[in-house]
Amino acid sequence: MKHKIYILAAFLIIVSVQAKAQAYLSSSNELIKRILPKQHQFFLTESIAAENGLDVFEIESKKNTIVLRGSSGVAIASAFYYYLTEYAHCQVTWNGVNLKLPQNLPEVKNKIRKNTPYEYRYYLNYCTFNYSMSWWDWARWEKEIDWMALHGINMPLAITGEEYTWYLLYKEMGFSDNDLKDFFTGPAYFSWFWMGNIDGWGGPLPLSWMKSHFELQKKILARQRSLGMKPVLPAFTGHVPAAFKKKFPKAKLKATNWTNGFADTYILDSEDPMFAEIGKKFLQKQTELLGTDHLYSADTFNENEPPSADPEFLGKLSARVYDGMSQADPKAIWVMQGWLFYSDRKFWKEPQTEALLKAVPNDKMIYWIWPQK
Repeated sequence: MKHKIYILAAFLIIVSVQAKAQAYLSSSNELIKRILPKQHQFFLTESIAAENGLDVFEIESKKNTIVLRGSSGVAIASAFYYYLTEYAHCQVTWNGVNLKLPQNLPEVKNKIRKNTPYEYRYYLNYCTFNYSMSWWDWARWEKEIDWMALHGINMPLAITGEEYTWYLLYKEMGFSDNDLKDFFTGPAYFSWFWMGNIDGWGGPLPLSWMKSHFELQKKILARQRSLGMKPVLPAFTGHVPAAFKKKFPKAKLKATNWTNGFADTYILDSEDPMFAEIGKKFLQKQTELLGTDHLYSADTFNENEPPSADPEFLGKLSARVYDGMSQADPKAIWVMQGWLFYSDRKFWKEPQTEALLKAVPNDKMIYWIWPQK
């Protein structure tokens, strides 16, 4: 009986792996057809196993065909782009493309094999996401996702339409549309809204916008996941509507003012029991609507100074942010960008930085920074 169970389990694993491979091969073929609609038939895609759990690709010529093998859709797209740049001398960039391939595709005389040492290849932050992408439609997003795959990105920030998830959650918590009309900013100000710096500027945000961009987010996530990407979804960091203080008068709130000329925004104290509860409910709602890859973005105090520099306070705060994630998703990994440490170096000395980061297990946090001038 045990042998039959083991055989059945092995069979189901094989079927699952094959189904996954067929899915990303299909997505890769569609990408190649979008990039080269007149010459896509000269490329053949095949799946290969990852190497030590990491992406790998191969390229070789067979007669008049270029064979692209990869361990994921991103790996195959990377192989495709390697061929385009190194053999056909073509480019796909943000500013334009050069896809003037010769009639007879250049031969790959010796098989190429490339592997990556990196499990995650991250892309985007809140500011670039807002500055460039607030007004994008699906056609523009489709091009960007193709660009990501061609360049090996497998961990993109994905926050389009998150306002709708928050809207639904706050409605469930008893907030009215009138309570929320001064909370959500207009699209041009999302970056500062997401970071908890401002409320309401350029608003009120129409419900029709929230719904349409939530639908756009579903298409973005479906395409990214079909290529083997693991999108990073948003999580709760404490920013709540001003109406929160009336709805929950006993809640511990901190009023914060980003700079002169802007009204106060409100941050829920991490010591308040509602902090972890809201974090949990938000991720549960988001997972119900969009699924999850267990990666969550949460940047505490971007250009907002914490109320205390006491390392013990900061450590407890960080632990509570993660607690809200882990209650909803035991596999949750917190993805934090390092801008807060650069934007306020007078506050974030070594003891404060260490306290914020060490409160979360090493295998449950990914901390990233971008090159500074």
